[in-house]
Amino acid sequence: MAESAKPSVTTALPGPESARLMKRGDTTMLGVSLIGEHPPNHFVSRYRDGWFLEDVDGNRYIDWITGWASSPLGGNHPELVEAAHKALQEYGTECLSALRTWHHYEFAEKMNQIAPAPLTKVVYDTTGSEVVENAVRIMREAAGPGRPFVITFLGSFHGGNYGTGAMGPHNAHYNHFIEPFMSGWINVPFPTCYRCPYHLQYPQCDIACLDFIEEMILQYKATPETIAGVNVEFIQGENGIQIPPAEWPKKLADLCRKYDWILYNDEVQEGVGRTGKWFSIEHYPGVEAELLSLGKGISGGLIPFACTLGADRMSEPAGELYTGGTFAGSPVGCMVALKLIEIMERDKVLDNVAEIERIAKAKFGAMRDKYEIVGDVRVLGAYMAVEFVEDKDTKRPGHDLCREVVYALERLGVVPIYEPAFNWFRPTPALNQPPELFALGCDLVEEAVVEVSRKYGKGMA
Repeated sequence: MAESAKPSVTTALPGPESARLMKRGDTTMLGVSLIGEHPPNHFVSRYRDGWFLEDVDGNRYIDWITGWASSPLGGNHPELVEAAHKALQEYGTECLSALRTWHHYEFAEKMNQIAPAPLTKVVYDTTGSEVVENAVRIMREAAGPGRPFVITFLGSFHGGNYGTGAMGPHNAHYNHFIEPFMSGWINVPFPTCYRCPYHLQYPQCDIACLDFIEEMILQYKATPETIAGVNVEFIQGENGIQIPPAEWPKKLADLCRKYDWILYNDEVQEGVGRTGKWFSIEHYPGVEAELLSLGKGISGGLIPFACTLGADRMSEPAGELYTGGTFAGSPVGCMVALKLIEIMERDKVLDNVAEIERIAKAKFGAMRDKYEIVGDVRVLGAYMAVEFVEDKDTKRPGHDLCREVVYALERLGVVPIYEPAFNWFRPTPALNQPPELFALGCDLVEEAVVEVSRKYGKGMA
């Protein structure tokens, strides 16, 4: 591999220019720019180019953030930029409440070609939070009067406003001091098998976590006819890539059919090839959703754009509601999304995702088996997490260990998704990242793990 295609960190972190900008930010910015004692990164980025980030001090990093999974073809893919530029010159913004454009029809027809059954219609939106909230509004309208409740899963992340923020919730820290949220959500356990809430082992558990719905919720919280449906991420992303047992989604779908609940699949983060298939639901034969939402990666990381795919019987309820917004269904987003799909089909990007998955399972799996501090590894396609523990037997979360590994990895020139509240990080490469570059990143992870293991006196498993 050429040196120009490798990461290179030549300054202390943060570098002088990054440090200067961070200090300015302390007095000028709020929110995510001020996230406490341990920031996730020690640099200020200057630009993204393909599979790399470069900071304002000239350091170069392998990009395993990809705009929080919003850039499936890497940063500023030239064909996507060209498509966006052309659409901006041609049209720019149009409000769907006033006028449809030809772009909307083109995108909807293409989505109907690749969407799994029974999804045949498209509803446009702008962001992940909005698209999820509007999909649930459609669900409740379709279910009819007297069905106000929606079942959601603890640990899921469906958005950041007062409606979607209550649908998981994905973490107690996230909700700190801002509750109460909107009501109407029934939160139930998700199959987080590495840390089973029932302290059982799969497969001997017989999927006891799903029985909770019938044995507890329907007994003590709500009768079946008051529940509109279920909102589910089949793979929980923000909760550390929690992948359910293969039979769990089918059992959940069967439960929905039994009680006439609408199954809604939130694929804002896991859709568009991230798990190795166009839609994560395609991993589970016999499972059909009547609503499915996409966001993030569908527009290549260039413009806010989201949509919900719906079955035929969702058409009338959706027509009864106002689900749009000024920027919903941007013509530019439509054209970029169409170009993204064209490139992924032409370049066989899903084949590349399969190779990334193979490398990740082999390399991260070997680290789990070899090192005391690596507790679990979860991989599906290019959707993955590495979890750290203080002790493999007790599984005591290794927050400090994870933070130190992430910081060591940053100094080596690799930047994954990481939040200080958790004891895992998430390598999130572009779906078209060359396998040899991804493998190099994995090797640098092992180098960081070795460094931190020595620092903390941890050994082999």
